[in-house]
Amino acid sequence: MKVSELAGVVLADKYSLQRVLGKGNFGTVYLMHELLDGQLVREAALKLYSPEASRLGNVEGMLADCAFPARIMSSSAPLEVKRHFAQIYDFGHLDTPAGRCAYVSMELIRGAETLEALIERYRHSGRHPRAEMVIDYAQQFFTALAAAHAAGVLHRDIKGANVMIDAGVVRVMDFGMGAFLNQPEAALKTTMSIYAPENFEGRYTAASDIYQAGLMFYELYTGIAPYASHGIEAATPADWLNERRKRMDFVYRPGRSIEGVHYLDVLDAILARCLEYAEIARFGSAQAVLDALFQTDTVATAESALAMGDYRTALQLAERALTNPDTDDDRRVKILRMVAAAHDALGDQEQALERYKEAIALAESSGVLFHNQGAFNDLVDAVVLIYTKRGQAGMARVVSKRRK
Repeated sequence: MKVSELAGVVLADKYSLQRVLGKGNFGTVYLMHELLDGQLVREAALKLYSPEASRLGNVEGMLADCAFPARIMSSSAPLEVKRHFAQIYDFGHLDTPAGRCAYVSMELIRGAETLEALIERYRHSGRHPRAEMVIDYAQQFFTALAAAHAAGVLHRDIKGANVMIDAGVVRVMDFGMGAFLNQPEAALKTTMSIYAPENFEGRYTAASDIYQAGLMFYELYTGIAPYASHGIEAATPADWLNERRKRMDFVYRPGRSIEGVHYLDVLDAILARCLEYAEIARFGSAQAVLDALFQTDTVATAESALAMGDYRTALQLAERALTNPDTDDDRRVKILRMVAAAHDALGDQEQALERYKEAIALAESSGVLFHNQGAFNDLVDAVVLIYTKRGQAGMARVVSKRRK
């Protein structure tokens, strides 16, 4: 029996495997019911490694890295970091009808979409995401990766299938899953299409994570997958040489040179550096990539998204900008106005009113619009307009009296 054929089996009187959620090079992910005395405790996802993968390589090291999200969740790390990880419940080894298998039990993320699926949807539609959205997702991803690298944990298997988009929030899965195996011909147990140049030498570094992430976000941004996708099992020595040569010959194509791409030069500059052949030419750390992404000016990209009618992206970026403790009052009023406008455009007038009122209150208490009465009156008029649309003429008259 194969590890992918265990649906319906109960392991260790505790894990009831319901159905297959996905398959990969290591094994199979199941929807699992965790039982206590035969009663359902919770639903979770169970990643079950094949017996072969469980016997080969640094499985203990892999499992230790898989536990990294659990350490993050139980730590004092800020919510902005924690939200990008899936909870890990348990890990170890289990005896199964397929043999003895390593396993990881983790949070089941419902209703989410993989980044791989999102990329495919864009590709099939013939459209491209806006650069602001790519930057937003990259900022979230590198927030998680920088936290992992700071703890000494590499991902080793960065691809769209291992990144979930959950209501606009990036969740990074499968830390440590692509660890080294005791096979001289295989640097990693993953698809060769995501190999960084040094992986062909059997080396994996923090710079390799940055390269893989660069490939993933370049594909989201442009729709182009630079390297052919195939596994390592059927690869011949000639395949290895050809694949490595592709990295040497790779020339970065900026978004402005690709028809239909909503390009942003600064995003191209960041991705091009992530995809440098030489490790030393890439960013020195995941934190350095994150810093560069935030230096693209989140507020400016939110403004651009709002102007282009991409209200959800504008809202996500502007809300994130509000969490920056270094934002001064003038800029905060501007951001609050963007948040309110995005909520209004999305039909959420209650949230729009709250944010407009917050902007007015801050402008009055701080005096940042004292010399710009027109901008202050625009805020008041926005609230008046919402009340008028809602048929609340009395409230509209009361608010209008606050005009300067």
